[in-house]
Amino acid sequence: MSSLPPQSRSSEGRGSDLLDGRGRSTKAADTAKAPRYLYYRLYTKDGAIRSINPIYANNEFIGRTRSRFITPPHTVLSVKNHLCKIEGFNAGTSSTLIESFSDAEAMDASARVLLKGDSGPGLSEDDPMILVVEPRGDEKRTLSLKQGVLPNSVPHEPRYLYYQIYDKGGVIATKMSFDTEEEFLGRVDTLSVTPPHTVASLRSRIASAEGVVKSKIQMFKDTDGDALMNDDDKLSLLAQTYTGCAEDEPIAVVVYENELQVGENNTFSRQIRSTRAFTPGSENLSVWLATTDGEILHTDGVRITQTYIGNPGPWGGYMAINASGKKGFIMETAVKFC
Repeated sequence: MSSLPPQSRSSEGRGSDLLDGRGRSTKAADTAKAPRYLYYRLYTKDGAIRSINPIYANNEFIGRTRSRFITPPHTVLSVKNHLCKIEGFNAGTSSTLIESFSDAEAMDASARVLLKGDSGPGLSEDDPMILVVEPRGDEKRTLSLKQGVLPNSVPHEPRYLYYQIYDKGGVIATKMSFDTEEEFLGRVDTLSVTPPHTVASLRSRIASAEGVVKSKIQMFKDTDGDALMNDDDKLSLLAQTYTGCAEDEPIAVVVYENELQVGENNTFSRQIRSTRAFTPGSENLSVWLATTDGEILHTDGVRITQTYIGNPGPWGGYMAINASGKKGFIMETAVKFC
């Protein structure tokens, strides 16, 4: 009784193994069963914030979720609700969803979002959806305990927008300096600017980075100051070249009111008292204000939110000035109005 040659038997076995019972190869079946992820980035009006669901150890600004975890039908509203929930924001947090960096408008809440297969928005970390939130300030966002050791992403080549900042007396040192020999030139990563990319969103980003009130600054396309940048102007930060893309051609940011001193005409006229001592980490000293318990500060009373490197936040609080003229952010839970 003859038997199949070993090679034939082996081939038959492989052929059977490659079928999933429906006449499809297991490779095709595996592809069909692969989860559809939705990649996203988070922003406030002042810039990018960290995700508490990062997918990389060295880049906490990219998050993702499985499309099957989103409540059907898949609309902009259901996607926003899901992302806000998994990112630790309160139910009802005001937010907008933008399909991609290249889109100039937010999506309508009732619009359907295609999240099947290899089509639709948020397919990759390079083309994520954008969620812009308006935090209340009382969120307790913490990294998930279920996360294991995350891999490192392939570092991307940063694209920067360069600027110089001025007051009425001339150029001043920037808090975003990157060269120890050039304290007057600052830069921000274009990925940190909130979409849609307009002059208004860039102004908010720079104001937040520099700790100045955004309503007190104007921006010009170059340091000659001949071309004023208007809030509604769109910025092509995805293009090969754009305004401020070169170190030797920065934009100009002019602060028209020096708010680092407390005076009778200054808007920082309300007194607050620090309720505890606080010393920010060195990487946060440029934005956060160090305080002692019982210290009297001055603020404009306008509630804002701020991020803290090392603890995602964002945190609700106020810009304040101490007796020595130092200005910075302080949490609302750490002060009382006098």
